Amino acid sequence: MVHATGDSNAVLLNRLQALIKAQDTRMNIYKEFNDAFHDYLHDRCPEEQYLSVCRIATEGFQEVSSEVQTIEQALGEEGHNDIAQTVRRLQDKEKTKLQLTAQLQIYTIESRKGEKDYDTTIQEHRERLDSVISDIGEIWDEIRQEAAELSYAVAES
Repeated sequence: MVHATGDSNAVLLNRLQALIKAQDTRMNIYKEFNDAFHDYLHDRCPEEQYLSVCRIATEGFQEVSSEVQTIEQALGEEGHNDIAQTVRRLQDKEKTKLQLTAQLQIYTIESRKGEKDYDTTIQEHRERLDSVISDIGEIWDEIRQEAAELSYAVAES
């Protein structure tokens, strides 16, 4: 949905580019978070270091979330309610993804300690996580399509 004026298209494109940058940051934080978890599981990272990475990742996720909320609010204030709602859906899915990821890590650690069998719970969480990741991918397809259309419209104006 490309909007009427070149100026409003350029502003909207800038907002979407900021959103894409924030998401790239979020993906990099996830990579560090998951790498630390796998290193911890394979005894390549002491527990204290893993917990430190968890704290740093949590702070990073909070910063990214705040940036995205600011973008969402600006989009709504500028009358781009449809895109603001898409960003809200993205935020909700990202929150669920983080919760499931953290729970999955906890269950995996507990399962390895042998105190309780979490195999079924772990499998269910992986399936839910895969579904949420798929939903996030679909939302990003919508956002990328909008950004591509805006890029073209801005270049043409």
